[in-house]
Amino acid sequence: MVSEQPSTVEADPRFTRSRRAIADTLADLMERTQSCPSVSALAEAAGIHRATFYNHFDSVEEAAVYVIAEDFRALHDLDIRDRQRGADPTAVAVATLNSMLGSLRQRKSLFLLASTWRSPSGLMGIGDLLLEQLHALRRDLGVDEQESGANNSVEDVYTASGVHGVFSAAVGGNTDCDPEEIAVRLYDLLPQWIRRPPEPSTR
Repeated sequence: MVSEQPSTVEADPRFTRSRRAIADTLADLMERTQSCPSVSALAEAAGIHRATFYNHFDSVEEAAVYVIAEDFRALHDLDIRDRQRGADPTAVAVATLNSMLGSLRQRKSLFLLASTWRSPSGLMGIGDLLLEQLHALRRDLGVDEQESGANNSVEDVYTASGVHGVFSAAVGGNTDCDPEEIAVRLYDLLPQWIRRPPEPSTR
């Protein structure tokens, strides 16, 4: 998956620099041209060899998912920080969903490109990324896996697919709802353990 923790190879500064160059260049090209570059064109613009691109990604679409993953990870970190500071979990969740939607709207062409990628799990677009966000929330909120149904892949896939569907409709312009209303609709799709995570243990 494009957003897993880096391996020893991926921790190499050269690997990090080339991946960063690919991500930044793709985001810039998509913003300026609104069209998907070929691997050769992207590699040339990023100042790397075509073969180097394939050391990082299997396709331009997968690279687009990676760019979005970086945005989402930053929002996740803010979400956890606000929760740890005692902010209302509902308000934090809605604000995070609103920020995710705003980020996707700002990168509309990139999101539409990412939406055509089929991950190894079979989910389309950013489905795997949304699944990863669920797992990261469980971990960082300290939610008991048995209570939250961490092994219930049906719930996970349902949630990720539902959120992805709403994002797609909202970014594609198929809904006239304002962002706050969309965020509330997204919130309604989330499992209970995200809405009201358990209180920290006092023991």
